[in-house]
Amino acid sequence: MKFVNLNPADAFTKAIKASSKDNKLVVCGTDEDKSYIEEHLLDAPQSPKDIIRSAAKVKVELWLKEKRLELEAEEAINLSEISGEWKSESNDKQGFNLATDFVTGEAVDNLLGVKIKTDSSWKIPAHFKFGGWNHCPSPDVHCAIWKHWQLKYGAKIVGVSNDVIEAYITKPPKTQEEAMALAWEQYLYCPDIVEQGVETVAKLAEVLINHDCWYFWWD
Repeated sequence: MKFVNLNPADAFTKAIKASSKDNKLVVCGTDEDKSYIEEHLLDAPQSPKDIIRSAAKVKVELWLKEKRLELEAEEAINLSEISGEWKSESNDKQGFNLATDFVTGEAVDNLLGVKIKTDSSWKIPAHFKFGGWNHCPSPDVHCAIWKHWQLKYGAKIVGVSNDVIEAYITKPPKTQEEAMALAWEQYLYCPDIVEQGVETVAKLAEVLINHDCWYFWWD
């Protein structure tokens, strides 16, 4: 993993282009993000190879089922309310965020990214050793779920900060049914994007349908 300086104007365009190559480019954000990433890499015990090996043992459908049962057991979470009601495909769809300052809306000064040599995008979380804190899944679970989404939706990770993952999608869901099924998977994977974001799974689905950008954030 090697950090490089990026131009905010074309950082994600270059990352998307590189996603089909073995030398991948991943947008990371600010110097602060870099510090968190480097600190986590030093603290996390497993190597990327060990994480990838462990990911092969993760059964995604079983993990999602167990996660749903876990959420149902929490009295504070009402899954019927979280589900919401589908209205229509949203015209207000989110773009990539890591090249933009969240507070000012301006391009990030001194935007950074990393170059990673890997044959598959789903292995990127292993190289960051991403996850394993609070409600954020462990790195091997991230890899397993992204492998599932890469095969089904052509999902390619193009942005990773200390607490965010962004992806470019080549085969997004085309129907309401497909979008709702995916939205439930994404909610179980990352509850914050609903509970602290769009508020219902249906609203998330309205954004995911026919859209080529995904965003995840863990508190």
